[in-house]
Amino acid sequence: MARIGILTCSNCTQETNCAAVVCLGDMRKRQGFFERYKEEEKLDLIGIINCSGCPTLAAPEKILKRVRSIASYKIDALHFSFCVTALCPFVKKYQEVIHKSYPDLNIVLGTHVPLDKTQFQDDMKELLCPSIYEVQDMNNMITGNLKKSLE
Repeated sequence: MARIGILTCSNCTQETNCAAVVCLGDMRKRQGFFERYKEEEKLDLIGIINCSGCPTLAAPEKILKRVRSIASYKIDALHFSFCVTALCPFVKKYQEVIHKSYPDLNIVLGTHVPLDKTQFQDDMKELLCPSIYEVQDMNNMITGNLKKSLE
């Protein structure tokens, strides 16, 4: 039996409401980065955690705190979701600090069948920082200029 954890991107899960549906679907179907597990081997998803957000100087400590919450359940592998591998400029640093603290933990850089990375990055940028409509904030509401539909 393979005991698996998945690490997702905070921006994707919290800002775009990704529920890891594709990651989990490919895990069930043993596609993408889950093809490495034999068909007869049971996969046990122990948990899904997300990163601590775009890091500060405390990033290594913050990521280890998150990983500890799942590693304590004796996972065999921690899969970094596709969004982490495609978007995070700190993925190598995270991999390094996790491996240093958990040398026996297999870190897998991927979950589902990868999409075109450049297109995914462009699409995520649009979701996180929309360009097709005017970005608004609290100041628009305070000044009475909040637009509630495309004009």
